[in-house]
Amino acid sequence: MAQHSADGVVVHMKVWTYVFITTNQPRKVVQAVRQIPGVVKADALFGTPDAVAIVEGDDIAQMDAVIDRIVEVPGILSTDSKVARWID
Repeated sequence: MAQHSADGVVVHMKVWTYVFITTNQPRKVVQAVRQIPGVVKADALFGTPDAVAIVEGDDIAQMDAVIDRIVEVPGILSTDSKVARWID
């Protein structure tokens, strides 16, 4: 993703996605998700959903590939992904 700075210079920014995870095995799932390249952080949550992973990429396609790997982790029942956007 490219953005222009105040002086007109193009600045390339990373794209972030929050992946909310429903599972009945939060510890096992979070430990596995943390090992996937492109996952910046993964933590269990109190309540629903059971866990969240933060995915970073240079573009949507790169993040989509990481999310595809996350949904293949055994024990994940469902995911809900939200692309973050920077607001000044």
